[in-house]
Amino acid sequence: MALAGHAFLALWNDIARTREPEYDRWHTKEHVPERVAVEGFLGARRYVNRGREAHRYFTLYEVTELAVFEHPEYLDLVQHPTPWSASMRPDFENFLRATCSIRQSRGEGIGAALGILAFAQMSDTGLDSLLEAPGVIGCHVGEGSGAAPPMPWSRQPASNAPVRAFDRVLLIEATDRALAEAALSRARNVLRLDALPRDFGNDVFDLAFAFPGHDTSARRAHRRSHWDK
Repeated sequence: MALAGHAFLALWNDIARTREPEYDRWHTKEHVPERVAVEGFLGARRYVNRGREAHRYFTLYEVTELAVFEHPEYLDLVQHPTPWSASMRPDFENFLRATCSIRQSRGEGIGAALGILAFAQMSDTGLDSLLEAPGVIGCHVGEGSGAAPPMPWSRQPASNAPVRAFDRVLLIEATDRALAEAALSRARNVLRLDALPRDFGNDVFDLAFAFPGHDTSARRAHRRSHWDK
């Protein structure tokens, strides 16, 4: 299906390997629900690729507009984390986020696998054909200004290598990993990006969790009490 709203947040990260099971619980039970409870957030999905050495996790937040990331409720979560959230922060690694306006979003349903292509190019024409590829059920393009400044608490990679420049994020939803991989290869060919490194923005991730699901009222259940006073 088309993404909700007019913007999205693309977020890649790692967590200390010893805390991955706890991270999955925290992200599912607390972190995503409280984020999506913020006014203007419409939904979120967590993806994972445990075969990667870095940037194993990818989270997609659908929002009404980019201004949501300056909303007092969102800033309250960032500046005043819960005890559990505060305990997770020191073990985050390779934290990378990009806010994007939606240029195009087409398709029906949510795929089990997501091909991601972050690239820098003046044109993204020719991508409509991806919806005709086997197993592809959605194709979305966001436009931004590349990686946003890191959060103050996030740990930088040991190499401190700069993230490659990009101003587009292409998301290809497919029914399984192999078909997402084939569609991603097709997209690289269309955009003449076959030489792109196999990094955070050129790989396939598997869907692990989506919120809020069918019951959109679940968003209200996770709002902080003082927000509605």
